[in-house]
Amino acid sequence: MTDRTSYTPDELEACRDAADGLLAAWQANDIEDETLENLVFSQAVVALDAWFAHRSPQVEGEDGNPLNEVRVLADSVIANDGVLRVPDHVRWVPGRTVLRLAPGDEVVVTADTYERLVSAYLAAIAERFVTRPG
Repeated sequence: MTDRTSYTPDELEACRDAADGLLAAWQANDIEDETLENLVFSQAVVALDAWFAHRSPQVEGEDGNPLNEVRVLADSVIANDGVLRVPDHVRWVPGRTVLRLAPGDEVVVTADTYERLVSAYLAAIAERFVTRPG
């Protein structure tokens, strides 16, 4: 598949609905197991990245934005045993990222940090990729 440079508002909203549904289900069950929470929401980051996996890296940029952060987090969960690994081409400044993780940190995602990450990520998708009618 070729890189995509745009997504529809419907695609954005479908992803938002899925993320909101997961958060609502988590909150409704009042689970207080930190290990389970990290497992669920680390995998949710992988799923979040998959919604827009074919996004163009040129449009995404390399400035450590939320788009880069989700891509890097998902890759770290899948291919680096949950330890943050940042490609050399991404200008990563931990204090400017949503989760504030530094290379080598364990990727730990809670419901609260996932919610903040989703919000920043979808705002960045909307800004850089979503085509508006008209």
